[in-house]
Amino acid sequence: MLEEAKSLDLIPYLKERGLRITPQRLLILQAIISLEGHPTAEDIHRSIPYTSLTTIYNNLKLFVNLGIINELPYGNALSKYEFNHSKHYHVICQRCGKIVDFNYPNLKEIEHLASKLTNFTIHHHHFEVYGICSSCQS
Repeated sequence: MLEEAKSLDLIPYLKERGLRITPQRLLILQAIISLEGHPTAEDIHRSIPYTSLTTIYNNLKLFVNLGIINELPYGNALSKYEFNHSKHYHVICQRCGKIVDFNYPNLKEIEHLASKLTNFTIHHHHFEVYGICSSCQS
């Protein structure tokens, strides 16, 4: 039920942008929020198979452009997706492509330092750590 509540919270945001609130859009949002890890479009399609893969891809692109979800184009050429609920970073397995979230607030200091050293106005940063997960180490 938490997934449904989160997706329903987005309805005003979608309406403000002139988008129709279709059952498929809500189901796709619910799937992204509820599926474990970072699902691919195919994972989402398996959870709602009566929605076409084309509809899923089109809506994923729309949600990324609106900033509702993040696209993670790592590893095996299949993008993975996550609900854009908090600022965090990723550790990515170089063998299987598993992605694990972690938060380290001090990394925000990098933006301040970069701005100070370069005189740039910094808008955001991107940080990833690569390694081998415990499952692949076994």
